[in-house]
Amino acid sequence: MKINRIITTIMVLLQREKITGKELAEKLNVSLRTIYRDIQVIEGAGIPIITYQGSAGGISILKNYKISKGLFTKEDVIVLLKGLNLLSSPVLKESENLRTLEKIKSFLSEQELDEVTNNLNQLIVDLSPWFSKQNIDNKISIIRLALKEQMLLSFDYFSVRNKQASRLIEPYKLIFKEKEWYLQAFCLTKNDFRVFKLSKMSNIRKTNTKFIKQTTPEAFSLFQADMKKKIFKIKLLIDESLLERILDFCDEKDIQKLNGQQYLVDFNFIDDDYSYGILLSLGHKCICLEPEHIRQKLIERAEKLVKSYEETVNPFMSN
Repeated sequence: MKINRIITTIMVLLQREKITGKELAEKLNVSLRTIYRDIQVIEGAGIPIITYQGSAGGISILKNYKISKGLFTKEDVIVLLKGLNLLSSPVLKESENLRTLEKIKSFLSEQELDEVTNNLNQLIVDLSPWFSKQNIDNKISIIRLALKEQMLLSFDYFSVRNKQASRLIEPYKLIFKEKEWYLQAFCLTKNDFRVFKLSKMSNIRKTNTKFIKQTTPEAFSLFQADMKKKIFKIKLLIDESLLERILDFCDEKDIQKLNGQQYLVDFNFIDDDYSYGILLSLGHKCICLEPEHIRQKLIERAEKLVKSYEETVNPFMSN
């Protein structure tokens, strides 16, 4: 858009001592004629522009102009660059990332760019999944388009009881929390706000029906309040080899060393399938010591698992 281009040009001129029209045109991916027209608009807005002729020529803003060049300090630009450099995610496409990076870099001199280049790669946060990236990318692309155009979305959703149901929603926010992508939306099927997990959504389709935005509540407030009521501590005895995995779920303060091989763990637990699944995934090197009713439920689940293996004939095994 023209207004965005003109604002970008002003910011570049505020940060650079002098820049040629050709360089500006290349940075903004427009013609030299467009740049000169934009400069006329900027001058018409009362910003004093000076042009220099010859081989050392270029365009600049009058040095003593009242707008402070501190609009973006070097530190501000470094923060912006690091922020973009940190986030590798399906939400920000690589082409968008690179284009924005180049625009922000234009605020720095060559000397300042050299100062920050070395530390940009010292910390990386990669939000893309290890597997099934293409599937997540496709879902997010459709959702982004619906968010931008303010259109209803339809999709099939797997419920808690593994039943698939069709949903029609007003999409509001894409959220990345812990290890999962979520979509906050107003569900027309349930006539209420809901948070949907992208991994459980399938056959996502953007409709041609526009909706009027509503005020959105805090996405996870009810869920978090409910979970706090359900969480309680259980005591685990784990082998040293499980330390790395258990730290995914516990703070160091909840882990106490017994000897060279074993540790006691105060583990936050909810009496549901997900939490039992976590404990069973740790195998025989993790034992629940207390409370007794959780021990018994784990034993029952383990016995059912063994029984299912004993009773199931593998159809792929030859006689």
